[in-house]
Amino acid sequence: MGRRGFSKIRLIVQVVSLLLIITSCGETKTVEKPELKPDTIAVVENERFGFDLDEYDVYLDTVRNGWTWGNILLPYKVDQYTINTTALAAKDSTIGLKYILAGKPFTILTKKGDTSRAVQHMIYEPDVFSYITFDFTQDSVEIEKKERPTSIDRKMVSGVIHPNSNLSVELGKSFDSYMMSAAVVDAIEGVYAWSVDFFKLQAGDRFVVYYDEKSVEGKPYAVEQISHAWFEHRDDGMFAFHFTDSAGEVSGFYDHKGREMKRPFLMSPVKFARISSSFNMNRFHPIYKTRKPHLGTDYAAPTGTPILATADGTVSRASRSRGNGIYVKLKHNKVYDTQYLHMSKIADGIRPGVRVKQGQVIGYVGSTGAATGPHVCYRFWKNGRQINHRSEKFPKSEPMKEEVLPEYMKYIEPLKKQLDDEIKTLKDYTPDENENS
Repeated sequence: MGRRGFSKIRLIVQVVSLLLIITSCGETKTVEKPELKPDTIAVVENERFGFDLDEYDVYLDTVRNGWTWGNILLPYKVDQYTINTTALAAKDSTIGLKYILAGKPFTILTKKGDTSRAVQHMIYEPDVFSYITFDFTQDSVEIEKKERPTSIDRKMVSGVIHPNSNLSVELGKSFDSYMMSAAVVDAIEGVYAWSVDFFKLQAGDRFVVYYDEKSVEGKPYAVEQISHAWFEHRDDGMFAFHFTDSAGEVSGFYDHKGREMKRPFLMSPVKFARISSSFNMNRFHPIYKTRKPHLGTDYAAPTGTPILATADGTVSRASRSRGNGIYVKLKHNKVYDTQYLHMSKIADGIRPGVRVKQGQVIGYVGSTGAATGPHVCYRFWKNGRQINHRSEKFPKSEPMKEEVLPEYMKYIEPLKKQLDDEIKTLKDYTPDENENS
């Protein structure tokens, strides 16, 4: 391929309209499709990225570690000068492709039957939401960034916790994709992180959740937001509604009485973990081989898992000791302190005197100090004495402002009815004979 002048490079950014489709029970909002004459559209069965792939020889590949533009384009008859100027042009602010990253897919299209495999078009996919096309058929290479069509659809999932199960297992029964199942679990735990101990779920706990599912080109990708939900734990049903008032001054999750779901402390400092050792005044220590009090709760998780501050506070210690390993201690107020032990490392910027917010990453799971495997030992002080945080009863949040409450109650009325109707369809859990045998 000969050298191409880039004085006339034309950078085109084409943004495909965001398709926002909100579907709720009893009401569906869609964009009506205009009636088209049969001869106005030619249906292309094998179209992708705006190309009829049947018209090309198609080569699919993935960027490897250490690859540059040359590794991608040189095998397809692109000279080094064109490669250099293409890479430079792709950095333009309208395209924003500063680097190619390992693991990202790309597609090469060549002329059908061309044994030289000279590239005509290349498509690079930097993320799930967009792709970038490179047209090598013109005198000047054209680069376009295109956004994939997305949609947001209201979905509902419900279920009952069974023996020796958990929320992830039960939700997994409703999804074909583990990614979506995990996203919904994470969203639910985010709403109820202050009021439900997900390590203590019992057989018979029930849930109904309405959420907005984000899809890219028709494929579910993420949870945009939970709209409204109900979670029954230990026979205590808890409603949650996401609400933003008309003035934009109040926003968050609130219960059916207008009380904020957020509480002083998160129930756990890590997500997607398991309790490997509970608070115990007479535990046999696996390293010291003697019985001694275990004044904390161990959450086992893979090394590198983020550790979250369970409440707003100030870092009082960020250090290392023989038994604790790498650890951080937070002072929350005159009453409460928390400590996080056995970290692999402390998060950037976490040092004594620094203020942290609830849910902020303060370190990462490890196995430093007296630890047999990766976990975080979470310790909790009340008035200078270590206690079992899972037994502590924290006060409920205050109701929202009186002047906002009428708007909120009107807003949640149809949503609560929707939940109530769905709750009636949930079957109570009853153990079968095999479970009792």
